[in-house]
Amino acid sequence: MYFIISFNYRNSDITLRGKLAKLKLEDFKNYKEVMVLSTCNRFEVYFDKKYDLNELYKNIFSKVIDEEEFKKAEIYEGKDAIRHTFRVAASLDSMVVGEAQITGQLKEAFMESYEKHYMAQDLTRLIHFSFKCAKKVRNQTQISSEPVSVASIAVKKAKEKLNDLSGYSAVVVGVGDTAKIVCKNLIKEGVNIILVNRTVENAFALKEELGDEVNIDVHPLEKLPKLINNYRLLFSATASKEPIIKNEFIKDTSYKRIWFDLAIPCDIENVECTNVEIIKVDDLKNISEENLRKRKKELVFANDLIEKCVVEFYKYLQSVSIEPVIKFLQDKAKECATMSLKNAVKKKYIPAEYEEDVEKILHNAFKRFLHNPNLTLRKMADSPEVDILVSSLKRLFGIKGDILDINKCEYHMDKGILK
Repeated sequence: MYFIISFNYRNSDITLRGKLAKLKLEDFKNYKEVMVLSTCNRFEVYFDKKYDLNELYKNIFSKVIDEEEFKKAEIYEGKDAIRHTFRVAASLDSMVVGEAQITGQLKEAFMESYEKHYMAQDLTRLIHFSFKCAKKVRNQTQISSEPVSVASIAVKKAKEKLNDLSGYSAVVVGVGDTAKIVCKNLIKEGVNIILVNRTVENAFALKEELGDEVNIDVHPLEKLPKLINNYRLLFSATASKEPIIKNEFIKDTSYKRIWFDLAIPCDIENVECTNVEIIKVDDLKNISEENLRKRKKELVFANDLIEKCVVEFYKYLQSVSIEPVIKFLQDKAKECATMSLKNAVKKKYIPAEYEEDVEKILHNAFKRFLHNPNLTLRKMADSPEVDILVSSLKRLFGIKGDILDINKCEYHMDKGILK
């Protein structure tokens, strides 16, 4: 159970990750359960069970990368796959340990897979539990005490380059999570923002979210070729599959420009202009390694929590099994019928000589009563909703054992689990 193919900042450079980002969830349509997690630092595919790597390469990955590049992937199976998922959700496997974005990105990947019907029981359980594990790590360690991300590190790098950012203006391209974090960190440094986006309405929505007192000018994407030549700083983080800043747009200036390309695939074409410095995601590793050293002690404790979560997950899998619940309901029905019958005979409501016949009638009646519920439970065995149903039955009938607390689960029902 569980199989993960992982291309990440450790084993794949930004060019390789950019190629992989062109793959879509729909490319894996022939697999029962699958989820694709694609961020600036990783491209990972999660399966409910092991598949042949040669077939996966031939049928899917060969569309975008060659065989040698495919061999760079980290492969996780079974318990290692569970541990890896928990580490990813808790941001312990991130380039920037403790960053907050990854949990949200994992939720988005899960929701896409669920809504497109690529998600069933097994992966649902794994991802749900990973959110609970991530919450435990955040609450019981200081790993996220000073929230950091690739975006915040990029602004920190810009400050290192220019000493003081106050009074500068920066072009920010995109309005996604990364661009939003860039804007927030630039605002803290007193930077004026020129916000550029393909859909202007979304840019105005972000401007409103950031507050009326903030100095933000909004422009459509068509103005980008002119804007990039008017300002020293630029941060680009779009979801475009092709570069949006091309060599032909770039003009010489009397001052040096510093551009941060935070997108995968890259937003900025290979620049030939000598007074433009391009800083990409992988160029920020030095600062992220410094961040890792600061959190080394907390990381040890966090990894211990991950191991405990792995053990708890296996216990949880046992607790949500359908067959014990069905057997419990049948046994409980039989027990109640037998007790009531014996009481009736004792009080002489029923003659003792009829006891055996009445017992058969009662047991047959309960079998009929439970027939459809039992069928429904078995039919739902592979559905994402079955855990919630089993948990509800356990609570209703007082079945002891570990119960999934849906009220505390990081995945919220109002986002579609019970449509």
